[in-house]
Amino acid sequence: MKIKVITKEYSEDVKQLTLYPISDVHLGSMQCMEKAFSDYLKMIGEQDNAAIILAGDLIDNGIKTSKTDIYTELYTPREQKHLMIDYLRPVKDKIICAVRGNHEYRTSREVSIDVMEDMCRELGIEDVYAQDAGIIKITLGKDAHHKRVAYSFLVSHGAGGGMLLGSGLNKPNAYQLAVEGVDGIISGHTHKPAKAPSGRMVFDPRNNKITRAKTLIFVCTAWLDMGGYPEQKLMQPVAFHPDTITLSGERKEWR
Repeated sequence: MKIKVITKEYSEDVKQLTLYPISDVHLGSMQCMEKAFSDYLKMIGEQDNAAIILAGDLIDNGIKTSKTDIYTELYTPREQKHLMIDYLRPVKDKIICAVRGNHEYRTSREVSIDVMEDMCRELGIEDVYAQDAGIIKITLGKDAHHKRVAYSFLVSHGAGGGMLLGSGLNKPNAYQLAVEGVDGIISGHTHKPAKAPSGRMVFDPRNNKITRAKTLIFVCTAWLDMGGYPEQKLMQPVAFHPDTITLSGERKEWR
């Protein structure tokens, strides 16, 4: 399997950790809410016990063979890459997992240059880069039985979607159910922010019991204002809603 497993262990004193999943910034697009994104990163940088997960499409990366109108990009792909590095540099120590999106993949497909890998390498965090999909295992705190509390999330940019809000949940939900043992999936791509509980039945062959496990489907918001491609295609507006996942270090519980 090519899915990379990344582990991040926090101190036993960490009773709570807030995850900030970020995707679909599309830096360089005329619709990119660049100041809002910059302010968000500054806010995260001021937080203790905060972690960032990057789920792709950080830059718009319009090239000649893509659907993107390269003549309306605010910055060239090279400028987009270096500007995103500058934005992420102050919070690089908080980034615990990163994958590329279809916009970064454009360059990789055409000329075998992975711009997301370049950004992680420049930031000195190439060890947390998982290319197309990764599993991040996070350990923190201690429960009532003095055992470390561990969580694992599948991280992928995502694909597909549809016009309706619920359609943006179907594909990530199916994917995470196919990976036994993870607590959920973090993705983006659809630009339809969502945070929904899912579940699976777990059979314990040792005790011949079936239990129900709760999982999380998290779809990142897009950092885009109205206009452009969605307006041209008469697509329904979506919410702008940066959300977080809070993990407890005292019991296996997220919110």
